[in-house]
Amino acid sequence: MRGRARPRPTRFSDHPLTQGVRHHGGGDTPGASASGGPPGRAIAVTSVRRVTGGASAASRIATEPAGPGDTGSPETRPEAVIRAVPEPAAATTRPSTSAAPAPGAEGTPGADAGERRRRRGPGRRELRRQETRARIVGAAADLFAERGFDAVSVAEIARRAGVVEKTVFNHFPLKEGLVFDADPPIRQTLLAAVRTRPAGESAAAAAGNFVVAAIAVLGTPEAADGVATMARIVRGSRTLQIREREILADLTSALAAHLVAETGASDGAQEPWLVAHAVLGLYAGLLDLARDRLLAGHGGPLLCAELRERGERGLALLQFGLAGYAKRR
Repeated sequence: MRGRARPRPTRFSDHPLTQGVRHHGGGDTPGASASGGPPGRAIAVTSVRRVTGGASAASRIATEPAGPGDTGSPETRPEAVIRAVPEPAAATTRPSTSAAPAPGAEGTPGADAGERRRRRGPGRRELRRQETRARIVGAAADLFAERGFDAVSVAEIARRAGVVEKTVFNHFPLKEGLVFDADPPIRQTLLAAVRTRPAGESAAAAAGNFVVAAIAVLGTPEAADGVATMARIVRGSRTLQIREREILADLTSALAAHLVAETGASDGAQEPWLVAHAVLGLYAGLLDLARDRLLAGHGGPLLCAELRERGERGLALLQFGLAGYAKRR
């Protein structure tokens, strides 16, 4: 609804609470690993490369800076919480002013050449590569939406994109790579939310707030069509469902590994894994709920509110048992 201020999400703190199989059809998936997503295509869903325009619009919502009238802090603005950038470390770490300049750093001979290249932007060859990749992804998106993932061959995608089959494989060694990022941007943004949480906030609260804010965006008009199309594609393919579960398991392992490192947990400690499974379980449940509602034709502010309310209830339940774990001192 235009003209109205965006509602602030409830941010849970730690106050006491009372209460994978590969696709081999027709030789479509040679190789061993999926290709990474193109820069700037990040979106806060485990799965989504740019499969539809709606999904891409959701990415823009997540990355746009706050407007002039938005005075919320980075910790409370939803778009700041779910920001998904190709290199999140650049946004969350700052070099020490006392450190000696590294080779190629500003003030050294290599820096000038590097800065000139950066200002010039990508060369013609790189621009052609990006254009070809975009055509391939667009062709695959259209075909998958029309007929489903399993019914479309890589040869058909190549013909639709105006390239040879080998070119598709050069960009995407696995057919699933046309749908899923090999390293989804949510991995880094979720870990950054935990790493940069304020003093007194637990890892479960930081990760849970991130999840709730990210999922609530999926009901917006800008995202709804893309998420619904993605849901139909994924739910229509056993291969993609298995791959999505693998991605979710990888995210769980990444969060648990971060908590092990941060807390110095001993080998075999269960707490990091309990936290990680709980948070990513909440994420998976909310994602399924969003897909169910959108496929049934429900979206807009009511769905956003439902997703946030369900997420906050789930987070409150997590906090009841996990509030004291991994508090920042």
